[in-house]
Amino acid sequence: MSIEEKVQLVNELYQNLESEIKTFQTETKLSCVIGCGKCCSTPDIDASPLEFLPWAFHVFMEGEAEEKLTALNNTVTPNCYLYQAKSIEEYTKGQCRDYKHRGLICRLFGYGATTDKYGQLRIASCNIIKEGQKENFDKSTEAINNGLSIPIFTEYYMQLSQIDFKLGNVFVPVNKAMKLAIEEVLQYYAYRPFPDNYKGEKL
Repeated sequence: MSIEEKVQLVNELYQNLESEIKTFQTETKLSCVIGCGKCCSTPDIDASPLEFLPWAFHVFMEGEAEEKLTALNNTVTPNCYLYQAKSIEEYTKGQCRDYKHRGLICRLFGYGATTDKYGQLRIASCNIIKEGQKENFDKSTEAINNGLSIPIFTEYYMQLSQIDFKLGNVFVPVNKAMKLAIEEVLQYYAYRPFPDNYKGEKL
């Protein structure tokens, strides 16, 4: 399977997820606080290279793969390379620099569920939502255990791994996941013709 085909399949998975999340939000009225970047500002986010393959392919097509790879190699902070904080003083406020191409973990958190040891579904969310939207959050937790549809972490990661088992089952710190994704794209095109709409310099 080509890189382009894998990227298309990952993007289709994301489109299905976005549709499921929109339905869940409509039913529960849960939403992230505008301008909040608390979950993105945490340093211990793990991800798989496959979930960042669309991002890696995008920067490659823009002719920026080598530049981004160098930046990732020189990044000393464990915080996500794509997170742009409002300021050092307000580090938990900010935004993603490439929201369209964010990873699966970024999409699921806040609107996806995990299963606890008792077999009950639990919404994986932050304290800002749990406490600030407590009534809706509690009602939502009850609703998903009574049949309300919600994206399940394990189900989406299982679907992701079916696209590429190797890339979908390696979980590393988020910046390394992005680095590995870029390296995968660069390696793929090392001995293959570049796509027609590639914007970088063709060697």
